[in-house]
Amino acid sequence: MRFFFHVEADHINERDVEGVDFPSLEDARREARRAAKEMVAEMVLQEEQIDGMKFEIRDENGVLLDSVKFRDVIRL
Repeated sequence: MRFFFHVEADHINERDVEGVDFPSLEDARREARRAAKEMVAEMVLQEEQIDGMKFEIRDENGVLLDSVKFRDVIRL
């Protein structure tokens, strides 16, 4: 199944037009969390704001399946 990870925030709206194939939604969630951690690390180094950012995981029809908030992937 193909999943699309759109980046959403108040100031960002980036659409994933290619998508990635995963065997399940759970696998797509794991990848979204991994990618969010990577992006958060880079954003912290660049002193960029992450508040409100998230991945929206959508299917091939654009149906929202889940979301991964960037703030939820870090431990303080």
